[in-house]
Amino acid sequence: MFKYTVKRLFQSLFTIFLVVSAVFLLMRLLPTDYYFTEEQLIKLTKEQQQAILKADGYLDSPFVQLARFYKNLVKSEHRAHYFESVDMADDNTLIITLKNASDAAKLKPEQIRMQKNAPETEDTPVFAFTEVSVSPDNPKTVLAKTDMTIEKKVNYLLTCGEHSGTFSVRKAGKEVTVKDEKTENTWDYLTHMRVWLNFGNSHRVQTGVPVTEIIASKIGVSMRIGLIALAIALVIGVTLGILQARYKDGLFDGIGQGFTIFINAVPHLVTYFIVMVVGARLFKLPSQYTITDSRSAVLPIVSLSMGSIASYMLWMRRYMVDELNKDYIRLAKLKGMSATQVMFRHVMKNAFLPLAQYLPYSVLLTVGGSILVEKMFGVPGLGNLLPDAIAKYDTNLVLAVVSLYASLGILGLFLGDVLMMILDPRIRLTEKGGAR
Repeated sequence: MFKYTVKRLFQSLFTIFLVVSAVFLLMRLLPTDYYFTEEQLIKLTKEQQQAILKADGYLDSPFVQLARFYKNLVKSEHRAHYFESVDMADDNTLIITLKNASDAAKLKPEQIRMQKNAPETEDTPVFAFTEVSVSPDNPKTVLAKTDMTIEKKVNYLLTCGEHSGTFSVRKAGKEVTVKDEKTENTWDYLTHMRVWLNFGNSHRVQTGVPVTEIIASKIGVSMRIGLIALAIALVIGVTLGILQARYKDGLFDGIGQGFTIFINAVPHLVTYFIVMVVGARLFKLPSQYTITDSRSAVLPIVSLSMGSIASYMLWMRRYMVDELNKDYIRLAKLKGMSATQVMFRHVMKNAFLPLAQYLPYSVLLTVGGSILVEKMFGVPGLGNLLPDAIAKYDTNLVLAVVSLYASLGILGLFLGDVLMMILDPRIRLTEKGGAR
C-alpha cells in the first residue's frame, strides 16, 4: 500500500506539472498587451510598457519564465509581516504599503495610530489620522492623512488595527521597510506561519490583487452549495435507484427511467431554466442568489442536484439488477433469506462500490462550482471565475484556476481508489494480485 501510494503521488505530481507547464507556456504565447489594464494601455507609451514588461521578466524566454515561476511558486510567510513599506508623500501624509490588498481595502482612519517610538508620555503625542484612501495605482497601498506634522529622522511606532511596526523616514520620498513586531512565543510563531502558492497578481479581473485571494474568496460559496447538492443527490438518487431495482419493470421503475432519460436528453440550460421559472412563479423563491437570503440558494442547489440524482438512479439501478442475477444471490434465496435481507445485506453493498469510487472526486470538485448554474442564478462562486478570466485574458488567474482543477481531479481519483480498498477487502492496490 505504501509503495503504491508513493508511486501514485509522484505520478499525480508529474501530471499536474505537465498540465501547469503546458498552460503556462500557452499563456505566454498571448500578446503582451494583456498584461496591462485598458487604462494603462491608454496612459502608458510603448516605451513605458516595454520597460515594465522587462522589469517583470515577461520579455525573457518562456522557459526562463517557467523556471522562475516554479522557483517562486511555493513560499512561506509569517502573518505578522503585515507591512511592506512606508513612505512620506508630504509632511502630513503617509504612504503605507501592506502585504495584501484585502488588508488595505479594510483599513479605516480610526484603526491607524502613530507615535514616536518611545514610552508614551505627554511629550509623545499620538498621531490621529483623518482620512484613508486606497492608491489608484496600487491596491495594496493606502494614503493616510493626519493634521500633525510628521518629522524626519525620527523613529515612529505605527499601529494599524492589531498590527504594529516601527519605521524611520530620513527624507520625504524615501521608501523604507517597516519592521514588524515579533511574536511573543514559539507557539504563536508556528500558528501564524502559512505556506501559499504564489501565482502572482490579477492583471484584469481584480487588478493588483493576488489570485490566491480572489480564489479563496469564492471557494466557500461554491463548495457550500455544491456539498449540499451532492448530499441531496446521493440520498435521493441512491434511494430511488434501489427502489427501481426492487420493483423492476413496474410503474415506479418506468417513471424513474423517464426522469433519467429526460434529464440526460434535455440540455442542462433548459432544465435550469425550467427550475428557475417553476421555483420563482409557483414557490415564490428568489431567482438570483444573495448572501443575506438563504432561500436564494434553493434553486441553485436543486439545479445542481437534478443531474446527479438522475446519474445515481441510473447506475444504482443498473448495478443492482446485475447483482440480482448473479449466482450468490440465487444461493442466498435458496437458503431461505427474504428478498429484503438479500437486498440490503448483499446486493446494495456490492452495487454501491462502483459509485463509491467517484465520491471523493465529486466532493472535491464541488470547490470548482458549476459555470452554468452560477451564471444563471448569479452565484458569486468559482464556476464563473475561469470563463471570466479567459474572456479578460487574465493569464495568472487562468493558470491558478486550471492548476486547482487539475490538482483536485487527480487527488479525487486517488482517494477514490483508497476508498474502494477500504470498502472492499478483496481489492489490493498493489502490482500483484488484485491490481486495479
